[in-house]
Amino acid sequence: MCLPLLLSALEGSVTNTALPTISDALNLGTKFSWVATAFLLASTIFQPLYSQLGDMWGRKIPMMTAVTVFAIGSAVCGVANSGAVLIFGRIVQGLGTGGIDLFAEMILCDIIPLRKRGPYLAIKHIVFAIGTCLGPLLGGVFAEINWRWCFYINIPVCFIAFVIIYLWLDVGGGMKSQDVSVLGELMKVDYLGTGLLTFSVVMLLISLSTGGAPNPWSHWSIITPMVFSVLGFVALAFWERSKRCKYPIMPPHVFSNRTTVISFALTTIHGFITYGFQFYLPPFFQAVKGSSPSQSGVEVMPTTLAVVMCAAIGGPLMTLWGKYKPMHIVGFGIMTTGLSLCVLLGPSTPFSVWLILQLVVAGGLGIVISTMLAAVQVKLPESSTGAAAGSWAFLRGTGSLFGVAVPGAVFNVRFTSLLSTIPSKNARWQLAKGQAYQHASAAFVSSFGPKNKVQIVNTFNESLKSVWIVFAILAGIGFLMTFGEKQHKMRKQLNTKYGLKSAPQTPAPTAPPTMPPTAMPTPVMTRFDGMSEYPMMEIPLQERPRETV
Repeated sequence: MCLPLLLSALEGSVTNTALPTISDALNLGTKFSWVATAFLLASTIFQPLYSQLGDMWGRKIPMMTAVTVFAIGSAVCGVANSGAVLIFGRIVQGLGTGGIDLFAEMILCDIIPLRKRGPYLAIKHIVFAIGTCLGPLLGGVFAEINWRWCFYINIPVCFIAFVIIYLWLDVGGGMKSQDVSVLGELMKVDYLGTGLLTFSVVMLLISLSTGGAPNPWSHWSIITPMVFSVLGFVALAFWERSKRCKYPIMPPHVFSNRTTVISFALTTIHGFITYGFQFYLPPFFQAVKGSSPSQSGVEVMPTTLAVVMCAAIGGPLMTLWGKYKPMHIVGFGIMTTGLSLCVLLGPSTPFSVWLILQLVVAGGLGIVISTMLAAVQVKLPESSTGAAAGSWAFLRGTGSLFGVAVPGAVFNVRFTSLLSTIPSKNARWQLAKGQAYQHASAAFVSSFGPKNKVQIVNTFNESLKSVWIVFAILAGIGFLMTFGEKQHKMRKQLNTKYGLKSAPQTPAPTAPPTMPPTAMPTPVMTRFDGMSEYPMMEIPLQERPRETV
């Protein structure tokens, strides 16, 4: 499972440092954000649907299919000669990586009890973090050599992962064609819910990605998709709770208790900050600090390395301690502190300061990353594993999506307001209408002379400060929400049909103690407490005396 996860994480971050180069090579303009957004969108919106398919077909076949789709998407991205083809390839990649991420979570939940899951979640997140760590570094190297290798590198590894899963992933569950009708099972899929969810998220992203640049927020092209998005989400909520929706992609019972709902919200905020913070660090180092793409890839590595180390601590600590709430409080408190201090970052910030700030933020992100899904599932039955994991993965991905789109909109608005401070008319023209991110490179900033360079760097820095403030506010909201969670006892046993075929799913009953051979057998009396099952009721009758039933 970890091999395809490594690829998924690698591809999610490899474009962070290479995106300015790719955007310039294919002339993406304001469409640059869709290279990351399309990938995240496709990997997110189908995850509730994937959870339904996983309950129908088991985990192994869908996992192999997801790896194949991911390889096809990588090939499309590698041969792309236009922005449209590249974005289409990223969508196909996202469809694959969404399945890889979700089925890995579901398999882990199926084979490891909740209380004992911490170390295994830590291993998974360490592998994912290693991929996220290598992504910016490799992206910077490939940007200077040939950016197409950002995608070609996935194809041989996908083939190896496919073979390994086929030979050695031995899990149970899934329907058999001789027992059920395949067509009948496919009819259970919530197509309307999936369509409403996709439509609503896409409309909101279109509104956020174009608002402020190139069109003002009051423009009809911004307001219309936002209104449609709100209406779509409202319709989705009513449909998922209606009697006609027998197999919802996000069942209402999954959101049945306060701790689960708060954990879902914290997961969304965590995804928002984790992906967004790492997405906007490379522009800071390249445009503000003057680093090359490969150097910026090295400079953002402390964030991922700290996430890796803290995830390695957080998972086993949850298993040993059996508590998730204190870890959430500490993690989001550290996160809020670090992100609030990020407004101190600037062109003259010394190495020690930006390193410490990265480590503080990443420490808060890492300590809770292995505890989120466990907190979601702690009050839900094992039969809800697929639905809970699908909803959790969707909300985590949604947070990652908006972690790019919302700060991107704030960044564009702030940059547009400061554009007049740049003396060069040519520089203003190239940076206007939402084109600043694609020009966030040291080469571009230095191409207009020392006088203009100072103003361009200052404009980038001030715009990025607005992004750090957005992250800090979200982290603060998450910190306050952690106090609303309840600490529940975590299960140490497992009962699911999707576990390892060779492993018992429930502990074997212990044998009764053997009686001594000389002892007389003691009669065993079983007392049935009918009062707990059938409480006493007084029914007044016409005749006296009153009878009690």
